[in-house]
Amino acid sequence: MPEPLMPDWCRIDADLAVAKIQITGAEGAPQQLASALGLGAPAPNRFTSNGDIALSAVAPGEWLLTGTSDGVAAALTRAEAALPNETVLAIDLTHGRLSLRLEGPAGRDWLAAFTPLDLRPEHLPTGAAIRTRFGDIGMFIARTGDAPAFLLIADQSYAGYILHLIGNPS
Repeated sequence: MPEPLMPDWCRIDADLAVAKIQITGAEGAPQQLASALGLGAPAPNRFTSNGDIALSAVAPGEWLLTGTSDGVAAALTRAEAALPNETVLAIDLTHGRLSLRLEGPAGRDWLAAFTPLDLRPEHLPTGAAIRTRFGDIGMFIARTGDAPAFLLIADQSYAGYILHLIGNPS
């Protein structure tokens, strides 16, 4: 399927792999997981990255992992191996997600029209990663740069709705 016509401030990131990791009841799980992935443990609603993968703490015992396909696949294997005696759910969600990159003031303004978040850098700084409402749906939003730049991830079933909003922002 050809990529839809997008404004210059937005692009679909079809190469981004997305995975979910949940760990139940493990003492020190955030530090063990981050160490196994070669990252610092992210604070709640923040992400850490090493250029190949990023780990976002989105809820107690739950992380969103993003990056290259190879990086995410290797990280999922390492995550499961790091906590062999714990209940670990490590699942690739890539094909069920729509990933968008927004850049610049126009992208930020479009995002502000559909979310209750205060997108000013002092309230949503670079490195922030949260799940929030976007229009009528839930969405993951990370501020990836000061430009401003954002990563948005939503369920693929909402792609038509989101792309409609991009094309019809009013």
